[in-house]
Parts: sequence; structure tokens; C-alpha cells
Amino acid sequence: MLHKFHRISALLIGSFTLFHLINHLYILGGVQQHIEFMDTFRLAYRNILVESILLFCVMFQVCSGLYFVWHRRGQRSGFLERAQAISGLYLAYFFINHISAVLYGRFVADLDTNIYYGIAGFHTEPFQFYFIPYYFFAVVALFVHLASAFNWLSRNSIQQSLRTKFSYVIILIGVTFSTTLILGFCGVFGEISIPQEYSATYE
Repeated sequence: MLHKFHRISALLIGSFTLFHLINHLYILGGVQQHIEFMDTFRLAYRNILVESILLFCVMFQVCSGLYFVWHRRGQRSGFLERAQAISGLYLAYFFINHISAVLYGRFVADLDTNIYYGIAGFHTEPFQFYFIPYYFFAVVALFVHLASAFNWLSRNSIQQSLRTKFSYVIILIGVTFSTTLILGFCGVFGEISIPQEYSATYE
């Protein structure tokens, strides 16, 4: 039953994350395009009901995921099974930090937690040495977790060799996607100027 709720919660979080990642892709067209998409997206989720459901799902996902990792310790074999546990632990770390940072920005620092808030650390010495790998591995971990979940859920319907190939393709897509986003956040595809109120949070 816990696995079932874990998957349902993952679907809800995944739906939000899909649009969140699409939003981030708009950075390739410039900060203004990113913010315009975000403002439209916020009409759907920036309310007490949806945000409360998402927050509950994330907390449940983290707690249930940690339970699964602990419960199956020493029982996992093969790259994908171990990668599922490692990526899940990293996602738990990322979600806790990311949500805490967003809540701090909104309710303590009184900032609009837009793309400038998210990537100010990319453009402030020496914080980019933390935030670049932090975000890069978060996206990669998400795709690794998806690949591992696909490998497990399709074990009775797809031949093992084909499942493994599909899983590695998913991971490769994740690495490519994450690299593209990081380059965009660093301003490779267009100049990014961080407003002073966002840079000031690192001073």
C-alpha cells in the first residue's frame, strides 16, 4: 500500500515538475520569456490548496523514500537498483533544501522567487561552485530515478536487455537536458544580469 501511495504522490509531483522543467527551458530564449511562462504557470498552482497538496506530497515522498532505502539496505543488486536508491537520497536532500529556500525567499526575504532568485548563486563568487553541481545533479537524479522506476515497473512486460537500454537512454536524456539548463542558467545562450536585491542575499 505504501508503494502505491508513493507512486501516486510521484505522479502529482512529476506533473508539477514537468511544467517546472519546461518553464526552465524558456531560459534559452531569455529571462523575460522564462518569467512570462512562470507568471502563467503560477495561475494554476500559486494558491493555498495546490501548494499545500504539493508540499504534503513532497514531504510524504521524502519520508516514504527514505523508508524504502533503509528497508531494502543491502538487498539491491545491479547498477539501476543502486542508482534508484542513490538518486532518491539526493532528490530528498534537494527537495528539502529547495523548498526551504523558496519559503525563506517568499516569507522572510520578501522576494519574488523567480528565476533571478533561483540562479543568483550561479553569478555570485564563489557560490557557483556549489549551485552549478547542486542543480545539475538534481535534474540528473530525477531522470536516473525515473529510469530506475521504469526498469522496475516494466520488469514483467519488457525483456531485461531492452529495459536496460531504455533506462540508459532516459539517463542520457537527463544528462543532456541538465547540461543544457545549466548552460542557460550560466548565461551561455544570452546575457543574464542579476538584480541587486537578489545578489544581496549572498553578501
